[in-house]
Amino acid sequence: MWQRWFVKAASGPPLRSTNDAGIDALLEGRYGDAEKLLGAALERAERQQPETQAHARAMIDLADLYRMQARYESAEALFGRAIALLERRGEDGRGALAKPLNSLALVYRAQGQYERAEPLCHRALTILEAVHGAEHPSTVAALGNLLAVYLAQGRYGDAGPLFRRSVAIKERILGPRHPDLAGSFSNYAAFLRKTCGEAEAATWEARANAIRR
Repeated sequence: MWQRWFVKAASGPPLRSTNDAGIDALLEGRYGDAEKLLGAALERAERQQPETQAHARAMIDLADLYRMQARYESAEALFGRAIALLERRGEDGRGALAKPLNSLALVYRAQGQYERAEPLCHRALTILEAVHGAEHPSTVAALGNLLAVYLAQGRYGDAGPLFRRSVAIKERILGPRHPDLAGSFSNYAAFLRKTCGEAEAATWEARANAIRR
């Protein structure tokens, strides 16, 4: 989930070490420490490396902290700034832009603002498919984000093809008997029960149960 950006600062502790320490604190649930470290990393990036990918990365990391704390207004502002910076740098269509697009969509999703989340999901998914291919973990995560937006709105006709695609990708990557597939098959069965009836759902539920045995 977290990418490491290797950046050499002009003076003082390296920006990389400050940012990485902030991410470590975030992953450990030490949100107060994380905010101090990631805030300091952003301040240094703004002073020493403005309008660079490192500057954008510092904004994204701090925005992710705010998102995890449900501080959505602050997260939205920073993700928006990072997206604008990367667009100014000509990063549109490149992998670096997909992260803040997908994360901003998560912010809107968490607030039930699905009409704002959807175009961001589409854009992130298009970028990741072009850069990494259809079966890269980042692409699959973006696919899942768009699927969740459709499901939350009850748009089952749009959700169905994405659900089938997601399950098929996981099965190809993991193999047909992998334990992690059981939950995916059961979730798909529940979806089919709502949309296609019991017969098709039962087939997928049986596959899930066979893995669990």
